Amino acid sequence: MNAEALSCRELNLAKFREVLSERNFFLLWVGQIISQFGDRLNQVALIAIVHDRTPGSPFELAKLFSFTIIPSFFVSPIAGAFIDRWDKKRTMIGCDILRGLIVFVIPFAFLNLTPRFPIYSAVFFIFAVSCFFLPARLSIIPDLVSKEKLLVANSLFTVTGMIGAVFWFVVGGLLVELLKVRGGLYLNSFVYLFSAAAIVFITGHRRRRQKTQNPAVNIEEIIKTSLVREIRDGFKYLKDHSEARFAFRMLFVLMAGAGAAYAVVIVFIQQAMGSMTRDLSLLGMFLGAGFFIGSLIYGKIGHRFSKTKSIFMCLILCGIAMCAFTAVLKGTKSFAGASSVAMVLGIVTAPIGISTNTMIHEMVVERMRGRIFSSLGIAMNLAFLIFMLGASKLAESIDSGWILYGVSVFYVISGLLGFIDLHLFREKGINGRS
Repeated sequence: MNAEALSCRELNLAKFREVLSERNFFLLWVGQIISQFGDRLNQVALIAIVHDRTPGSPFELAKLFSFTIIPSFFVSPIAGAFIDRWDKKRTMIGCDILRGLIVFVIPFAFLNLTPRFPIYSAVFFIFAVSCFFLPARLSIIPDLVSKEKLLVANSLFTVTGMIGAVFWFVVGGLLVELLKVRGGLYLNSFVYLFSAAAIVFITGHRRRRQKTQNPAVNIEEIIKTSLVREIRDGFKYLKDHSEARFAFRMLFVLMAGAGAAYAVVIVFIQQAMGSMTRDLSLLGMFLGAGFFIGSLIYGKIGHRFSKTKSIFMCLILCGIAMCAFTAVLKGTKSFAGASSVAMVLGIVTAPIGISTNTMIHEMVVERMRGRIFSSLGIAMNLAFLIFMLGASKLAESIDSGWILYGVSVFYVISGLLGFIDLHLFREKGINGRS
């Protein structure tokens, strides 16, 4: 039995080694890890600045995070139209270099200023540039691997994203504490430049660029058409295709709950465990480990199950795990119990992102990918921003634990309604989703 399990594990790991053996995808994967680290390091350094000046409530924390989200509403629609025309590799390189330069300027120009607006402005522009980088990175994946390897490739990229969002946040917090804010920003600048260096070596990817008579004329045409036609085409594509519409709805649900819990859970952990960052960082590591394990498991066995059913089941399990996490911290304040549940939460959440991204890659034609991912980004960020600000403001009036319980119920109900909808959908004689 043990020999069979070992053989199965070796076979599954071979799938990941096979994808990573493709040079171009490996370089993109490495660049993703480095760039995500830069994003989280930047976020931690800026949070540290605000904390030093005005030790805040969840609402103050949410206001800072809002400057990282707002650019997506103004820039993402235009970015998608540009990305569908531009060389995606060069776009990513340029974005990383520009972000590195902006971060490098912050310690010289803004760090010693009393007003917070200049720093918030820098944050806005950094994440405005990211609005070009993220869809370009997602759109280039199918150009680097075959369709048969997309699920495995997306699993690895989800692992990278989770590391950047959780594990690197913990590492960034420790580094900023060690290097202080100024040193952390310098390191952040270097990380972005290093990410660009990794992407430079990608070669031979498929490119489809439209012919233009004059670059300046092309840019003007892009700006005019992207807002009035191409973004409309992106949302129309989502409206007319059930799988894309389903992915749109599921990502909105996931990000709405994540936004409501994001700022609130930080204060909740601090109050429950009686520490500022120690327990928060350690619990973040367990959550990140869970994301990693969940992504690996689903990447290996996910092809055996319906992606739609997997998403609904994981939403239900995510709600149950979040409820248990809140109850353990609120009732027992047991770190061992909370860390175990945090790992389970990461495991059951990871397949949601993998499944939705894979469904989009499988159904969306290459020329539309940038617009579709930009449209999805708008919906996700809007859900995150609204629910983050609303929940953090509410947390100043009621106990944070009740807000987290509410998020748990929201996820469970969303999953159950999804199963009911799927059952009715098929009873009408319509083909089910994949």
